[in-house]
Amino acid sequence: MVKSDSGMERTRAAILDAAARVLGRRTDAGMAEIAEEAGLGRATLYRHFPTRDALLRGMAEVGINELVEAFDAARLDELPADRAITRIVAVFLREGAKYAAVIRQADEYCDPSDMERTVKPVREVIDRGVREGVLRDDLRGDTVFAMFSAIVERALWLTIDEALTPEEATEAAVAIFLGGARRPQHP
Repeated sequence: MVKSDSGMERTRAAILDAAARVLGRRTDAGMAEIAEEAGLGRATLYRHFPTRDALLRGMAEVGINELVEAFDAARLDELPADRAITRIVAVFLREGAKYAAVIRQADEYCDPSDMERTVKPVREVIDRGVREGVLRDDLRGDTVFAMFSAIVERALWLTIDEALTPEEATEAAVAIFLGGARRPQHP
């Protein structure tokens, strides 16, 4: 009996979801642990993902697609730049936490054109923020993007480590990015 395409897709999705949970807890977890978490035999896991590398590539692909869909649903272009930045951080912390195992190795597991799909809306908001005077214009766009990415990535790790809730991490990342780390002057 041949399993239907939809059944195979459900199994694949269950494996990727289990892998995200297991590898999110422990990045060195083995394929057997992932199969067990998915409620499947190792042979089934290996039919879908013959190597750990293939599994991580699958996780990266799903993670990128989910992030792009979340950015599209956030309707960033309809918001003022500062609110769009807040929404980007919230989306990334919500979606990114699930795929923490592959985020640090994105260059290795993600197709550059797929990565560009996640970067493009962020760069557009940053560029708009500069044009609208919300963000400083004395730095190159690549520099502003790199600093923003570093702050958001660190906020993600604070969330994963449970040092901050996603809401606290979002608030802190946005405050530091938009306002800088300098204490506001009191009149």
